[in-house]
Amino acid sequence: MKYFVFDLGGVLSVPMMTKKLYDEIKWNIPFEKFQEIFNESEESLKAHKGEITTAEFLSYLSIYMDENITLEKFEEIYINNNEFYQDTIDTINYLKTLGYKVCLLSNLKEIDYEKLKQNFDTSIFDKMFLSFELDMLKPYDDIYQYVINILDTKPQNIYFFDDNRENVEGAIRNGINAFQSTGLNIKEKVLKILNKSN
Repeated sequence: MKYFVFDLGGVLSVPMMTKKLYDEIKWNIPFEKFQEIFNESEESLKAHKGEITTAEFLSYLSIYMDENITLEKFEEIYINNNEFYQDTIDTINYLKTLGYKVCLLSNLKEIDYEKLKQNFDTSIFDKMFLSFELDMLKPYDDIYQYVINILDTKPQNIYFFDDNRENVEGAIRNGINAFQSTGLNIKEKVLKILNKSN
């Protein structure tokens, strides 16, 4: 049995427009600082690993927001800031018609999962591996080993697609077939794999 495993941001969903989020919320910091605290701060890392809740992460962000912005308003704007690649959705559906198992493996915060659930039918996936639930992150070996163990298969039976080169290299290091891909070229990459295996 082959397993096709997809990343979320950049592969299934169009990367979040952080500039749009920044513009729609009043902040008391420059855009560059906002990007840093939202994506690279210690609190962001903790949120990705599930070590702090959405409420705690938003409370941290609120320090930098205009005082008139409520956390509920931020969450509403954040959750509505989404778009998906139709080619990836079509590819996943096609793989399922062929009988393959399809999974999601993503570094994401709890609020990102809430956004996904509200805007996408996650039942399309046979299994989801989410960093905030697992307290593990790509590109570290433990998360790939966890995926291999849970799927109960050899790593060479797994095909993983991620837009981040470091994450792809981490998967390859653990014996997984991995490809740097985005929603713009995913269909052609998957079809090439299927054609080679026939």
